[in-house]
Amino acid sequence: MTEVGRVRAERVEVRRSRDLILDAAEHHYTDHQADPTMSELAQLAGVGSATLYRRFPSISDVIEALYERHFSYHQAIVDAMLAQPTGWDGVVTLITGIAAMVLEHPAVPRVTRKMLELFPDLRHGSRWDGPLRDVTARAHAEGALRPDVDTNDLTLAAFRLGEYNYLPEAARARIVARQAAIVLDGVRAGADRTELPGAAISTEELQSYLHTPMR
Repeated sequence: MTEVGRVRAERVEVRRSRDLILDAAEHHYTDHQADPTMSELAQLAGVGSATLYRRFPSISDVIEALYERHFSYHQAIVDAMLAQPTGWDGVVTLITGIAAMVLEHPAVPRVTRKMLELFPDLRHGSRWDGPLRDVTARAHAEGALRPDVDTNDLTLAAFRLGEYNYLPEAARARIVARQAAIVLDGVRAGADRTELPGAAISTEELQSYLHTPMR
C-alpha cells in the first residue's frame, strides 16, 4: 500500500470508529440519564478501550461531539425553514422538522442539557434566534400566524411532538401527523381562539430553564 493509501485507510478507520462511538453514546442517552463509563461505552461501540481514548479522552468529549452532531441536524432544519417561500411555510417546516428530528434522535434534548451542564455559559441555539424571529415575524405579517404566538411557543410545541417516540413504530407516524396538524391549527390565525394564558416565554427565561440541572 502506498503512503497515500495508508493515510486514506487510517482516516476511514478513524471516521468509522468515531461514528461507532457516537452512535453508541446516542443509543445510551436515549434510554439513560446517567453517563456511561468509558469501558461501558467502548463495549457498547464494539471498539477497544485504547481506540476509544484515542478518539475521545473523556465522556465529556463524547458529549461535546454528540452535541455538535445534533447541532448539524438543527442547522439543516433552520436552513430548510429559511428556504420556504412564505413565513407560514417556514413555521410548518420548523415544527415538523424539529418533531421529526427528536423522533429519530430522542437523545437530542438530554444531550443538549448535558452539554449545558458542562458549559454553563453556552447559549444553546443563539445563532438561530434572528432567523427564527424573522420567520415568525413574516408569518405574523402575512396574517397566517396568530399574533399571540411567538417563536419559543413554536419550538416548545415542536419538541413536545418529538416525545411520541415511545409509541409503537407502526402507529407513530399516523399519531404524530395528526398531532402536528392539531398543533399547526392551534397556532394558525383566522379563527376564534382561546386566549393564551400568561406572558410569552422569553428567550432569557427559556435559557434559564435549559441550564437547570437535570434530576
